[in-house]
Amino acid sequence: MDTLRLSSPQVDFEYNKLDNMHSSITLYNDTQHPIAFKFKATNLNIFLVRPPLGIVLPRQSQLVNITLHSKVLENNSIKDFNEKLQLITTIIPQGVQDAGPIFLDKMRRFEKQRINIAILTKDRKIVAQSQGNSSQMFQSVNKQFGQVEPTRVIAIPTADKAKVEAEYFCNKFEVLQQEVTKKEQELQDVQKFNNSLIERANIKPASRKLDKFIFLISFLLSFYLSLHYQNQIIQAIKL
Repeated sequence: MDTLRLSSPQVDFEYNKLDNMHSSITLYNDTQHPIAFKFKATNLNIFLVRPPLGIVLPRQSQLVNITLHSKVLENNSIKDFNEKLQLITTIIPQGVQDAGPIFLDKMRRFEKQRINIAILTKDRKIVAQSQGNSSQMFQSVNKQFGQVEPTRVIAIPTADKAKVEAEYFCNKFEVLQQEVTKKEQELQDVQKFNNSLIERANIKPASRKLDKFIFLISFLLSFYLSLHYQNQIIQAIKL
């Protein structure tokens, strides 16, 4: 079956009226192909799913943390509780790292699994449990992380899927290559600047040595001339 295996068909939360409730579920990929996944919820205001979408590699697993907001227990609405999660999966080509664009393809085949929610007391008594209702609408949980739900639909013929995916990754590679070239140029500029500083540092000591040498020669020459003229003045006085 081309889908992810769930650690449990139901997510259990421990009853807490004052604070948010936390639980988790594990996704297992028992196939030989990477599988992309995406979560949807019947009520975005009470569910927080991390991560909301991603990729599970062959023979690997993914832990998903789920938070159920405490507001679900307000105003005795717990009696009418019937919220669920939905897991959408699809097999993807090897090497794909971004699952987002995959779910834009309306022509792609997706597997959907409903995940029931149960709220239990510490002694495992059921306080509330979702019931089967095929008419419920699910919403993407991507919005919880600042990701905009796609509003445009890209219809891609099945025969052209590989071509479109190849073009997508080629464009992404070109952008990365441009970034690498830019960073390399910046590194070269920094190296040139450092080399110029080193050259200046090497030139300054040499110029200082030359200045000292000239000063010493000038001093000795002045001293010699002063002695020479002093002797001439003394001889002139004697005469």
